Amino acid sequence: MQPSGLVGEITPISASASILTMTGEIDLATVDLLSELFRTVVESGHNDVIVDMSAVTFIDSTGLHALVEGKQLLHDEGSRLFLVPSTQVRRVLELCFPEPLFATRVETVEIAIDMMSLPTAGSEIPIGD
Repeated sequence: MQPSGLVGEITPISASASILTMTGEIDLATVDLLSELFRTVVESGHNDVIVDMSAVTFIDSTGLHALVEGKQLLHDEGSRLFLVPSTQVRRVLELCFPEPLFATRVETVEIAIDMMSLPTAGSEIPIGD
């Protein structure tokens, strides 16, 4: 049963990637769903996870804490996280973390999917022909 005010869904998009989509408000009453979904994604073993929060209308400190913990869980498993924040989530992140905590913050899920095909840090990126 999902808490009122928040809907979460995990959608596999390949054998090694998924989208965790959150819609609604993330606060003390709903944060457990976000934490549970992060644990589920980690258990799936996916290397690339897009966290689509473009439809999150509110996030408080408990939601921010769960987001940071989820990022750490994924990082500990060697997974990459691509965050698609709503304007509200972006504002909270910028206020709380002047230096970007989520290095891969993008505007849309489509951009995140395109970025998944880029080499990881330490790999050579071909330039020119």
